[in-house]
Amino acid sequence: MSNTIGGVFGIFVFGLFVLFWISFDSLEYQEMGLNYSWVFKTVQPRPYTSGRYYVGPGNHFIKFPKMVKSIFFIDDPSGGTQAPAIQSRTRDGLNVRLEVSFQYRLKFNELFTMYETLGLRYEQTLVRMAIEQLTTAATMHNAHYFFSNRTVISTEMHKMLDKHFQHHAFAEVPFFQLRTVHLPSEFEEAIKETQVRQQEIQIASLEQKTNRVSFQTTVLQAEQAIKVMMNEAEAEAASIKAENDAYCRQYEITQDLQSKSLEKMIEATGWNSTQLLEYLRIRAVRDHPSDRTTIRL
Repeated sequence: MSNTIGGVFGIFVFGLFVLFWISFDSLEYQEMGLNYSWVFKTVQPRPYTSGRYYVGPGNHFIKFPKMVKSIFFIDDPSGGTQAPAIQSRTRDGLNVRLEVSFQYRLKFNELFTMYETLGLRYEQTLVRMAIEQLTTAATMHNAHYFFSNRTVISTEMHKMLDKHFQHHAFAEVPFFQLRTVHLPSEFEEAIKETQVRQQEIQIASLEQKTNRVSFQTTVLQAEQAIKVMMNEAEAEAASIKAENDAYCRQYEITQDLQSKSLEKMIEATGWNSTQLLEYLRIRAVRDHPSDRTTIRL
C-alpha cells in the first residue's frame, strides 16, 4: 500500500514539474509577443519583449516580429511579402503601373490593440491598406510629373503611407522605395523625344551664352584699349599745355623785364621812340650771326 501511495505521489510530483516546466515560454531577440491562454481563450493586453518568462499553465506567446519587415509590389519578386505591381491612373487619366517596396514595423505599445483589431492575418490587411493608399497617391499627379519628379512623388507616397499606418495599422513605415514607374510606351517615347529636344535647346543656349561672353570680352578689350589711348592722349595734351604755359610765362617775364630795362634806358639817355627803335635795329644786326647776315647797300 505504501508503495502505491509513493508511486502516485511521484507521478503527481512529476506532473507538477512538467506543468511548471511548460508554463514557461520564450521570445527571441527579433520577436515580441502576447500571452495567450488556450484554457480560457484569452489574451493578456501586456506586450512582452525578448526573453524567457513564466506565462502560466496552458499559456504560450503569440509571437510577432520586432524588426522591420518588407512588402514588395513588383513584377519580379525577390523576397518578403510580394504582390503584383500596383495599377492606377494618373491625374490626367493615363494608366500607370508602380513597382514599390516598403518596410514596416509594428508598434510595441500598441501590439494588443493591433491584435484585437487586425488579428493574426494582419499583414494581409497591411497589404490592402498599402494598395489603397498608393493607388490614391498616384492619382494626385499627372503623367509628366511622374516622369520628371519621381523623387518628390516617392517622398509624398512615403509620408502618406506612414501616416495611414500610424493611425490605422498600429505600425510605422520607416523606409519606402519607389522602384519603377511604368507609363504607356507612346507617352514615354514622346517624353524621351521631348527631353532630347530640350537638351539640344540647352546646348544651343549654352553656345549662345559662350558666344555672347566672347563678344562681350572683345568689346571690353576694345573699350579698355580706347581708355588707354584716351589716357595717353590726355597725358600728352596736358604735357604740351604745361610746356606752353611755362614758355608763355617765361616769355611774359622776359618781355616784362625787357620793357622795364628799355624804360630805364629811355630815362637815362633821353631818347625818343624813333631813336630807341634805331638802337634796337642796330643791336639786332649786331647780334645776328655774320654768316647769315645780308646787307643791302
